[in-house]
Amino acid sequence: MKNKIIEGVALAILLVGGYMIFQRTGDSSYKTESPATTVAPPITPLTAPVTMAVVAEHNSATSCWTVIDGNVYDLTGWIPQHPGGERAIISLCGKDGTAAFHGQHDDAKRQADILATFKIGTVSGQK
Repeated sequence: MKNKIIEGVALAILLVGGYMIFQRTGDSSYKTESPATTVAPPITPLTAPVTMAVVAEHNSATSCWTVIDGNVYDLTGWIPQHPGGERAIISLCGKDGTAAFHGQHDDAKRQADILATFKIGTVSGQK
């Protein structure tokens, strides 16, 4: 009986020690990154302003462009990461999303900073 207790204590010490070592090594394979800290994938900026007709062609989850305050954003990579859900972004694809963006986020700096990482250009006739 005494040996079983000693074995149990030794096993518990090994498990706790192993857990502590695991935590200290910084193994992040089981940790998930917050969407707000995710870096946008590299995007290719547009070489010239585009029309709303061109933006309208990118109206799906596989190619999602939107216009906010006269700037064009490729939000395709942000769709699965958006904390408010995919639908919120998909509803902006191919459209001017200015009112929706400001209606939801007002002038929040954090959201504006995230949005800025997806900018690819401007709409012709707008700054």
